[in-house]
Amino acid sequence: MRNLAVKGVQLYLVGPGQERRPVRRIATELADIKTMGIPARSAPVAANTLIEISTLADDQGNLARQIDCEGFRYKFKGSEIPWSLVVG
Repeated sequence: MRNLAVKGVQLYLVGPGQERRPVRRIATELADIKTMGIPARSAPVAANTLIEISTLADDQGNLARQIDCEGFRYKFKGSEIPWSLVVG
C-alpha cells in the first residue's frame, strides 16, 4: 500500500474530556481478525480473514494501536481507554 500525503489533512485521536492529539500513521500490518481479538460487527467472520491494522504515533512518540475493524478506534500503549480517530 502506498502512503499518499494529502496537503492540509491532519489525523487526530480524540479521547477523555475531548482531548485531541495530532497523530501520524507509522505502520500498518495485516492481521488475522480472530487472533487479534477485534470484534466483527457486520457478519460472521471466518478464520484466516485478514484486515489491515494501523499503528499511530502522537507528537510525544506515544503509540496507539487500532482496536476495531473499521479503523476508527485506537488504544495507546499501556492504557485501556479507547480513543476515536477524526480527520481534520
